[in-house]
Amino acid sequence: MSKQRAFTLIELLVVIAIIAILAAILFPVFAQAKKAAKKTSCLSNVKQHALAILMYSADSDDTLPANGEGMAVYPAPDGWCPLQPWTGLNGSFCGTDWGYGYGANAPLGFMDPGAIQNWARSTHPYIKNLQMYLCPSALTPSAGNIAPSALAGAGNTSYTFNGCASNKPTTAPTSPAQLILLSERVNKAREAIVNPRMSHFPDNTTKANDIDTSWIGFTHDMGANYAWADGHASFRKRNTVKFKEYGYWEWVFAWNPAEGWGWKSPQSEPTMQSDPTQNRDLWGAWGNCDPAQVQW
Repeated sequence: MSKQRAFTLIELLVVIAIIAILAAILFPVFAQAKKAAKKTSCLSNVKQHALAILMYSADSDDTLPANGEGMAVYPAPDGWCPLQPWTGLNGSFCGTDWGYGYGANAPLGFMDPGAIQNWARSTHPYIKNLQMYLCPSALTPSAGNIAPSALAGAGNTSYTFNGCASNKPTTAPTSPAQLILLSERVNKAREAIVNPRMSHFPDNTTKANDIDTSWIGFTHDMGANYAWADGHASFRKRNTVKFKEYGYWEWVFAWNPAEGWGWKSPQSEPTMQSDPTQNRDLWGAWGNCDPAQVQW
């Protein structure tokens, strides 16, 4: 008579335990690999946007994309208007138009026909693929008037343009390889925003603020991918980016954890000192911003 062999309960339990141990070891590795792949995909997107911006500029009298310059505005008594619009606002982000306005509620986002000129729509003919405006790692807001539009052909993005470079000649940067054109926001939205953005004062001076916000520069491990004015792209940790790399050239009134509010050097101070995980926005960080004035 032939003997039938079978696994014992102990043997089955040992095999299951080994599989569980291997899974516990490998799953985090797979998760890290997936995370790294998304980061690389986002870096590729940023690189393509840098090239698209340069191609747009070459076809536009060597001028970088604009974001609503020349639009009608509502003056405000505090002088902080008009601010460069976020997306296609039909007014300024202040005074009686406080809020996100038509641009953010536009059915087709930054591609909506009613949206005022913005950098994302201007470069779309050179990108063509709307998915490339979104980083795979960016979060999706569940609600709100800036939430991504689900309509076909809608413009949604998780990237933000440097407002200090908006509508500037490509010859303006004193060092194109060190001027940021694009950075990342942590969430997806129908807004094609600028950050920082310029504010035009009644005495014809301009300042740039909104640079230290909790939703910029930490999409990937407290860092982000950046596109630069010479066309290259790279990853940087959030707290290593200097004010001058956005175009600030004089002392900046900003926050420092060790000193609080005060005047900081754009040559040495990082732009983002607040902890984004605490959802703290230091909107008041401001100063003179002009890529043509930065000395390297």
